[in-house]
Amino acid sequence: MNKTNLNAAFEPFEPRYLEVLAEEGIDLRAFLESWCRAMRDDLDRLDQLRRERESAHHVPALLHRVSGAVGLVGAQHLMDALRRASTSLSEHNAGSIDALMARTSILIAQLEAAPYIYRSARP
Repeated sequence: MNKTNLNAAFEPFEPRYLEVLAEEGIDLRAFLESWCRAMRDDLDRLDQLRRERESAHHVPALLHRVSGAVGLVGAQHLMDALRRASTSLSEHNAGSIDALMARTSILIAQLEAAPYIYRSARP
């Protein structure tokens, strides 16, 4: 997916999840920077595994891990899609994994560019 499409696309997430983290005293700036970095690493690893011939048992575990991470920021629809893919062998084709990776990249980009209120512990 090119950068233009990333900017035009939107992956729904529930901002209230971030607000709750802030209310619990979590430094959202640090959390989101770390979360985005870890997510990019996971997507890179997923892309690498997807291209390897003997990665079938690693891909579901990584999809499940990514689903939990997107759940932390309230991306419930994406979380559900990733969990389904992690348990359904029929969804382990390159096209569906590419689509899930693209959606996750969109979410990462959104959170990297999130309004100030979501990038700091307190407004």
